[in-house]
Order: sequence, then structure tokens, then C-alpha cells
Amino acid sequence: MKDFQPYLSVLIKALNEEDEINACIQSVLREAEGIDCEIILADSLSTDRTVEIAKQYPIKIVQFINRADRGAGAAAQLAYQYATGQFIYMLDGDMTMQHGFLRQALQVLESEPELAGVGGILQDTRVNNMFDRHRVKKKPSATAGAVKWLNGGGLYRKSAIEQVQYFAHRFLPAYEEAELGMRLRRAGWKLKRLPVLGVSHTGHDESTWGLLRRHWKNGYAKSSGMLIKSGLKRGYALEAMKINKEPLGLLVLVFVASLGFIDIIFLKLALFLWISLFVFLLLKKLNLKDACFSFFHWHFRVFGLVSGLLTKVNDPNLRINSNALK
Repeated sequence: MKDFQPYLSVLIKALNEEDEINACIQSVLREAEGIDCEIILADSLSTDRTVEIAKQYPIKIVQFINRADRGAGAAAQLAYQYATGQFIYMLDGDMTMQHGFLRQALQVLESEPELAGVGGILQDTRVNNMFDRHRVKKKPSATAGAVKWLNGGGLYRKSAIEQVQYFAHRFLPAYEEAELGMRLRRAGWKLKRLPVLGVSHTGHDESTWGLLRRHWKNGYAKSSGMLIKSGLKRGYALEAMKINKEPLGLLVLVFVASLGFIDIIFLKLALFLWISLFVFLLLKKLNLKDACFSFFHWHFRVFGLVSGLLTKVNDPNLRINSNALK
């Protein structure tokens, strides 16, 4: 007898989401009703009641065996390892699917064979820090049309993923959606964001400085340098450098300043450019606090980028050791 092959695989990645996981899974079950679907929760060894709550639902739950394997990209790839559907939908445990988007996205992918993935508008329900405010202002996940990658999850054609080898770079602490988009577009695929609400996103309840500390501790800050290193092997290094132009520009300033040992004019030039950068940010933000933070954050990203460039990036095709709990 042939094994059941679902039409759709919904992948959920979670770490300590006991407050949100109920709403997330219930929204998936509601939107996938009547569709041949499997739901796979990849749990990053949560220490709260996330898994206990998830076990109440008819879903598959998988977990990392090794704590060191955890990561944003790794969690998505772990769930994908168990996926057998023709289409793959990815979302976080603090997101809820919005009514009607899933079916509309499936119709679009079926009718437009050049598309590898389709996303919807992401709605943030919690804005606690400067990163949240910047995301809401710039709307990277709330602008419809052709896009370079699908921030905030989306629906993908599995045959397109198989063509580019893997779903998410398991060794990237961030930028996993951007990295996937770069590989897909290099292979000739297109991505689109529909002008309809796709998911509602709760996010983390933490301060700006708390988020920065977490980004350094969990390796998120290193992801820019690691992305560039990976791009050198896979052909998207220039695009990876474009989205990290601010810290790369500051590295050039550091280099110019270092030439001050040869001629003081280089040090003076670097200082002038540093001051000009702060003035530019102040004029752009029209807020001293925001300008100071942006100036600091650009330098924070420099340290992270250099650290990432010095970090070994292993083969993302390596299979993740895991346990299937249910």
C-alpha cells in the first residue's frame, strides 16, 4: 500500500511559545480544514509547556537531539526534513494564520508555475522596541508585489526547494528566508507577496537593549558575516553584501583610519566621515535618541559581521539529528 502523501505540509518552528502556540496551531487547523495536510512542529528544546500543549493536537512534533544544533534556520530545516507535501507553508509559533490566505496562496502557486513561493501581508500586534518600530515603518513584510524573499514565512513549491537543495540554511542564526530567496532567484524562480493579510505576528516582549543582548548571545549578530561567507560558495555574495552595506561601509572607514599610521590625513578623513555619518543620521531621524541608537547599532553590526566572517560555516545539507515525539 502506498504511503499517504499530503498535498500540503505546514511547518511551525517554536521555542518557549506556551503563550502563543495554542492560537498558532488552532489557526492552522482552521485554515487547513478540508485540505490534505500534515502539520509539523519543530521544537527547539523548549523548557516551558510548548510541547505539552502541542501534544493535544493531531500534529507531528519533532525536536533537536543536540542543543548546539538549535537555530532559526535549523528549526525551519528540521521541520522540512519531515515534510512530504507538494507545497510547504512556514510560520513561527508566535504567528497565527489569517482567514482565507492559505487557499488563495495555493491557487496562485498552482496557476503561476514560475512562482516558487507566495507570501501575505504580515501584521505586527506588538511593538516594544526600536527594531519593531523600524520593521513596522519600513514594512518589509507588508508590501505587496514581486519580492526578493518572503519575510515572515510563506507558502513554497516543494519542487522548487528540492531544486536548490535545502529549505533553510541550518547554520545561519538569521537571514534564512533571505538566503532561500537568493538561491531560488538564482535558479530562475520568482517570489510574490499578495495584497492580503497572511499572518498576525506577536513577537518578543523585550526591550531594545535586551534584544541586542540576545542577538549577541544566540549568534544572531554573526549571521551577516556568515551569510556573506556562504554566498561566496553559492554565488549570492554580492546580494548578501548589499543588505549589509552599512557595516561594510564602516569597515572601510576603519581601514581608512588605520592608514593614519602612514599619514595623519587618513585619520582626519576617517574622523570627518564618522562625524558626517552621525550628522546624516540625525538629519534623517530628526531625533537625537534614534540617531544615537542607529549610530551605535551600525557599529554593533560591524563587530557581528567580523565575528561571522571568522566563524566556520558548515555544509547546510548535513542532516539534523532529531527525535519525533508524536
